Amino acid sequence: MGMSATKQEKRRPRDTRVVSGRVSPQMFEAVIKIVDSGNYVDMTDYLRDMIRKDLKERKVIIQ
Repeated sequence: MGMSATKQEKRRPRDTRVVSGRVSPQMFEAVIKIVDSGNYVDMTDYLRDMIRKDLKERKVIIQ
């Protein structure tokens, strides 16, 4: 499952940073199942959504 280069370019912010971390195999597989269900383009899309939701819940404003 993927997006065309044109769509990816439109969605990609101009100034970004890379975030990396380790998760258990069970957590990884659970996220893969969520992504494969079709709700997200890829794992990065899922992680960005989770971060956005967490920041919103914490009332953190990003400009």
